[in-house]
Amino acid sequence: MLPVFGIELEFYIENTEENFFLSKIKDEIGLLGFICEKEKSIHQFEIKSGCYTNANILWEHFKIVKEMLVEVVEKQGGNVLFEAKPYLNRAGSALNIHINLLDDNNQNLFRLYNNYLIYSIGGLCSMLKRHMSYFVPNNNSYLRFKYPDINTPTTVSWGVNNRTAAIRIPSDFTKCRLEHRVPGADCDLKDVLAAIYEGVVFGIKNKVLPPKRVYGIASDPQYKMEKLI
Repeated sequence: MLPVFGIELEFYIENTEENFFLSKIKDEIGLLGFICEKEKSIHQFEIKSGCYTNANILWEHFKIVKEMLVEVVEKQGGNVLFEAKPYLNRAGSALNIHINLLDDNNQNLFRLYNNYLIYSIGGLCSMLKRHMSYFVPNNNSYLRFKYPDINTPTTVSWGVNNRTAAIRIPSDFTKCRLEHRVPGADCDLKDVLAAIYEGVVFGIKNKVLPPKRVYGIASDPQYKMEKLI
């Protein structure tokens, strides 16, 4: 099994003209296969990577792209905030990880509700609380869960195209993958990738079944899902 990773990093910028920032950063990070988009919260953005089969190269490119962001913003006299919850009254910033698995023929092992996918979800859910030290590495990280917006996962949960759940199956089933939505923007990417792959392998090897799928807001008490913190 060969893991394929992609990442989405949310962050805020301060004292920087947004359109100018987007125009400047587009070509620079595009050379590494990254794009940058505006998020819904004021002054919040998100960078997205392409697909990587080598986690070390992804980690190296990620570091370079973050340095590019800082350089562009600081040249305008602004700041980049890679904190998980820089503003209590605004959305938190996550480091969302996408993962699927390839077989020896480079074919995706994940299919909607097949064993590879279900056991991977089971492994990730079973390991969530054990891996929280990687996903919530410092005091500011906890603020994201103490003052959550609706899209911050706060329970051990999964769903299809459900951004309130910890583990999400995106709606594009032709490119079936899992999105791990728990890590904050301040995490160490290398540790996070290792922890997530460990959860996937653990689930497949041990045939771990996940909790029941959540269809609504995963933090709603009616679902009685276990709290992450």
